[in-house]
Amino acid sequence: MRTIAILLSPLVLLAACANPPVVGTLPACEHAAVPPGAVFGVRHGADIATFPSSVPRGHTGCQRVWFGDRARPAAMEVLATYYFDQGHVRRLVGRVPGGASYDCHYRDGALDANVSQNVAQCPKASEVNPR
Repeated sequence: MRTIAILLSPLVLLAACANPPVVGTLPACEHAAVPPGAVFGVRHGADIATFPSSVPRGHTGCQRVWFGDRARPAAMEVLATYYFDQGHVRRLVGRVPGGASYDCHYRDGALDANVSQNVAQCPKASEVNPR
């Protein structure tokens, strides 16, 4: 659980400039492969790509993160998808590399364990919605 939080939490903080969350006609959360305009980085020794690269304040939509070999972006796998509602992460869906998938729901500033799946893998609300 902490590995996911450490790997993903800084990605939510990429809220400086507003890049459009749509390439062509696909929303960011529907891209299976890393789209043009994604930003590459490294977290804990793993190559990652994030699209859109930043999320503006008050954003409603999604942001997707992939992991794998940046030299082969088409082969990178989806790590996580953040679903925002008015600037707050309401849902986080993904898969631990080589492990279990998770579906985390957040409500009223807290993880909603009643509707989340694989709760042990879900970061705390404070880790995905920093104040």
